Formats: sequence, C-alpha cells, structure tokens
Amino acid sequence: MATKIWVGTDTGNEGDVATAANWSPSGVPTTADDVVFENSSQSVTEGFNQSTTVLSSLSIAQSYTGAIGDSDEYLEFGASAVKIGHHYGTGSPAGSGRIKLDLGTASSVVTVLNSGTPTDANKNTIRLKAVSSSTEVHITKGSVGIASDATGETSTVKTIHIGYDTNKKNDADLNVGPGVGLTNLYKTGGESLLGCAATLVEVSGGELTTYGSGAVATMTVTGGSVESNSTGTITALNVSGGAVDFTKSPAARTVTTVKLEAGGQLSYEPDVLTITNKVDSDNKVTLLAT
Repeated sequence: MATKIWVGTDTGNEGDVATAANWSPSGVPTTADDVVFENSSQSVTEGFNQSTTVLSSLSIAQSYTGAIGDSDEYLEFGASAVKIGHHYGTGSPAGSGRIKLDLGTASSVVTVLNSGTPTDANKNTIRLKAVSSSTEVHITKGSVGIASDATGETSTVKTIHIGYDTNKKNDADLNVGPGVGLTNLYKTGGESLLGCAATLVEVSGGELTTYGSGAVATMTVTGGSVESNSTGTITALNVSGGAVDFTKSPAARTVTTVKLEAGGQLSYEPDVLTITNKVDSDNKVTLLAT
C-alpha cells in the first residue's frame, strides 16, 4: 500500500491517469493505495477506466481546482473511503467545478464536505455513480448528483445523509436520479431532488422535492418541507413537524396511511390525492380548506 499524489506534470500526457509520471511517487495507483488530489489545477482528461483498482482511500481536497471527467466520461476508481472538499489550512480555496466518479462495485463510504461552483450548466459539481448496495453518501456542504448526469444512468446506494455546515437551507444541494436504487434518505438540511423510489425517507430540515414515479415505503417528516410530486405511492406518511405539500402537481397520487401530529402540516387537493385509510393522529386535527 502506498500514497499516490496526483501531479499531472508529464509533458504531453499531463491529464492521463494511466501515465506513471503523473503521480508522486511515480507509478499508477494500484489496489489498496491511498490517492490524493490536492494543491493542483491539472485536470484529469485521459485514462479514466481504472475500474479494476479498488483504493483504500480517495481524497480530493478543496485545494484541487482541476476537473475530473468530461461531458461523457467518469473517472472509474473503486475506493473504500472517499473524501471530497476538505480544507484544513488558511484561505478559502475554490475547489473543483467538476468531479465525476464511478465507484463501481466497491463498498464505499463517501463524505462530501464542500464543492466548487459547477463548471457545467444545469449539472451538479460532484457527480457519482456506484453499484454496491452498501454504498453510503454523507453530504455536509456542496453540490452533489447521484446518477443524475444523463438519461439512463443507474446506481445502487444504501444510505444518503444530507445536512449542512452553517446554512441549513443552502449549504447542500442534492439530486438523486430516477435510476438509483435507494434504501434510506436522511435529511437534516439542504435542498434535494429525489427522482427514485426509497424504503425510508426521514426529513427534519431543509427542502425535499420528489418527482417521477418512485414509491416510498415510509416517509417521516419532523421539520423542513416536502413537495411531493412523484406518482409513486407513499405507503406510510408520518408528519409531526414541517410541511408536506401535494398541491404542486396535478398528477394522481396515493398515500395509504397518514399519521398527522401536532406541529405537522399537510396540504393536498382531494381530487388529486387519494388517502386510502382514515387520517390517524394522537392529537386533535383541524382541516382548513383554502
């Protein structure tokens, strides 16, 4: 196991991951290595397919301002631990405007602490793909998309946590594409788009918008807001804080069971939303038509 730092200084091949001289110490990273991108503006432009290599760790500091990937290609590296956007020194480095990573079948824990401003219009800065059902993504701050870059992209993710650093609403921006197989989404801050199905969605802060046709087995809202536009059925909806709004889409939708507690708000149009069972509550419920 070795630590490999990206330098990208081999004349004529500066952006090629598969060129040994672009790494310090010299040599293309191999399985169990620790790979570091920092203090450099040299983009990765070639040698993207390193899918047979599973790194111990992949670290992309905020001081790295080059681009990783292009309009079509992801950098393919498996990695047990991925850290993006960290900075522990003085100043406020800008970070990369494009980081595209395909983690393949590796069981990965991804931590995003920050990102740069997106280079590509209408795209997230950090764009991830993964296949392992044990993949975890933790986002404190930054712009992140998961299988959201192009139509037909797919990924499998066990758990996504999205929170915030200092600004609960605006620190983090997440887009989860319709081709993602997702088990759990835990949300304490940020703005999020959810286009896929999920087993469990818990929202205690920030804003969540669902779209597409993904179903949710259990959605629990204790704070923040949810704009629910997906035509997929929500089997159990528990609202004890924050607001859930079904009025922004004319598409027919179904919620099987609703439990509405003090502090929660539910907005819907009866001719659009079907609530299969009687609304349950441990508190007095007041309905107000507007």
